[in-house]
Amino acid sequence: MPTLSVYHLIPPAGAANLSFHFGRQGIGLEETGETLASDSFFAALVVQAALNDPRRTADGAPVWVEPFLADQPPLRHSSLLPRIGDLPLLPRPLLPIHLPPTAELAGKQLKKLRYLSPSLFVAVCKGETLPADPISLQQGKIWLSEEDARRLPAPWKQTATESSDAWRARLTATPLWHVEATPHVTLDRLSAASAYYEVGRISFAVGAGLSLLVAFADAQARPSFEHLLTLLGESGLGGKRTNGYGAFAWQHGTALTLDLPSPHKRAVLLSRYIPTPAELPLVRNERSTYQLTRVSGWFLAADGSTYRRQAVMMLTEGAVLVCDERLPGGQILDVRPDASVSHPVYRSGLALAVGLPADSK
Repeated sequence: MPTLSVYHLIPPAGAANLSFHFGRQGIGLEETGETLASDSFFAALVVQAALNDPRRTADGAPVWVEPFLADQPPLRHSSLLPRIGDLPLLPRPLLPIHLPPTAELAGKQLKKLRYLSPSLFVAVCKGETLPADPISLQQGKIWLSEEDARRLPAPWKQTATESSDAWRARLTATPLWHVEATPHVTLDRLSAASAYYEVGRISFAVGAGLSLLVAFADAQARPSFEHLLTLLGESGLGGKRTNGYGAFAWQHGTALTLDLPSPHKRAVLLSRYIPTPAELPLVRNERSTYQLTRVSGWFLAADGSTYRRQAVMMLTEGAVLVCDERLPGGQILDVRPDASVSHPVYRSGLALAVGLPADSK
């Protein structure tokens, strides 16, 4: 059974809740997502490592990155995922969802589903039939099993005076996050003309937030990773940090053990993934199911200049790949545009994956 270390992002000292601007590629500042992909999070760690330690490798990269370029990286991590209390939510696997004949859920409702509580995630991975009435949150983006929901703290916990139906209705109506557009005005330095614009901000409810799942191959990598996580929380994560977005603290969550025993023949991704040349047959297998996303964007080089990264195609979270006993590994690519940039610019496609049982359907 895979067991993953869990890190909860929590509000920094003096703040009641978390707020971020996770910009969506190709869309204006007014749009924001609720999570941050694993490759973007790794890039933020690399930048923090460069600021924290002046030592560099022969090609100019922070020394912290070097072990990740080897065959066995010291750790693998997920994308940032929503959480409720101590309960991390997992990406919906791209597998059939089996519901009993009595279920009243329509196909349109299934299309909205993005995250599952751990017990429902395991049930989908095993090909089991889900409950007819899972608890649906955030306009259908999240499904919880009643077993997982019963372990939630206040304000999601059932009170002594509530019936089960009333509790479920209140839980369904309570948002975990909301997105709002905050107004801003910029002034032209020469003409003093003003221009109005809006920036999207995602704010999590008190007690909710984000989680990071980590599999450590080398226990000695944990202290340096946690140190960088602390520094990253002080620097901020995502865009518009100068406006106060993105600051966080962190705490250890309860380790997550998924009831998915070996041997496995397939794997589900909890992160984005770039296959190595040797792993391309996993993607080409007709029984693998996945979605691709094109990742590009801009970066600030060490000389202070801004460049556009080379675009790469990545498999997204929830992808299901046919594999043998070895889980997908992935690779880190140097995406600097050309040799005029004196140091590598890394995009991590290292996979955090969990194996599906061999008899899953």
